[in-house]
Amino acid sequence: MRRSYQQIIAGLVCAVCVSVAGESILRAETDDAVRPIKTVIEQKFPGMKVLRVSKTEIPGWLLVESDSDRVENYMYVHESGRYVLSGALFDIQMGRNVTQEYVRDRQQALLAGMDTSKTILLSPMQSKLERPVLVFDDPDCRFCQQFHPEVQKLVEAGVPVAVVLYPLVRTHPDAYRKSVAIWCAPDQAEALGRALMSKPVIGEVGACSHPIDENIKLGKRLGVNSTPMVFFPNGQSFAGYRPASEVLALLQIEAQQK
Repeated sequence: MRRSYQQIIAGLVCAVCVSVAGESILRAETDDAVRPIKTVIEQKFPGMKVLRVSKTEIPGWLLVESDSDRVENYMYVHESGRYVLSGALFDIQMGRNVTQEYVRDRQQALLAGMDTSKTILLSPMQSKLERPVLVFDDPDCRFCQQFHPEVQKLVEAGVPVAVVLYPLVRTHPDAYRKSVAIWCAPDQAEALGRALMSKPVIGEVGACSHPIDENIKLGKRLGVNSTPMVFFPNGQSFAGYRPASEVLALLQIEAQQK
């Protein structure tokens, strides 16, 4: 119990408050009113592109989302435009991570709008409305290689699974080429399986039209910085290896919460 309170306090202490004084901003009651907030933030933080400004449950404070949509790039801005709070916001009375709740809602919206034709479906969709479990995989990632047999067990259990090819090019320079080769292969699932068994992957970057660049953009918006990364349809996620039995248990909990 003590640890959870320490985590809450640490999150509050780590939040950074900085001043962007010099501009007077009106209350953000309309789109016309929030537009100056966007301008101020982009001027004070060069290179940052503001996607949206939203009201929060805290009077006088707005939530600003930047172009990457990663949790660390969410910030709270006072309606005056002077103060910016960067970091997770906690409701200590209710024991809620307010920022994480918002991020999860955004992730769920992104996942709901995802085109599964740009993924490798390892099991058939049971209905047009059903969304699969998404697995972000890098063909050169050893943890992806360890996790893939567990993914196969999920498929055998009837779980719809879709693999998003997501090369971590800084860590694995050849992963982009391999991802394209897997996508362009006659049997994508078979090529993926071979790659995740460390077998040679033959193919060039320009072999066919592919969604790899779009996958990378989506992954960045979802905050994917390691693989494997797994997303459930409700926006819940986890990173790294887990046995299939544990994943199935988590899916059962999710189904009970619907």
